[in-house]
Amino acid sequence: MRNKTITFAGKKIRIEEKKIGELEKVVATLFPESKGNLSKIDLSKLLEGAGFDLLYKKLPVIIPDITKDDVKNAYMSEIEALVEAFIDVNFTGIKRLVKPLMSLIQAGLPQK
Repeated sequence: MRNKTITFAGKKIRIEEKKIGELEKVVATLFPESKGNLSKIDLSKLLEGAGFDLLYKKLPVIIPDITKDDVKNAYMSEIEALVEAFIDVNFTGIKRLVKPLMSLIQAGLPQK
């Protein structure tokens, strides 16, 4: 199991790899219309509601060790580090697969 510890709003936060079922529950909580299916997430709806309130509501769902007050007391760079660590811990394998896949796709596209 992968994990990473970062500092967020003065607290040490340990981000641990989640099981597939746990990730599915997080996605379903963050995006109820998706019912846990990543392909059914409507990012345009998310962007419509973008604002600080979105951070207060969504980040504690992703990382239960943080609170709304922690988010209020964090720097944007800490939020970026938090999300990046969550992705690194939970999706590193997918990130490794995507790069070669994208290279194959680009190689197969007609060159202009």
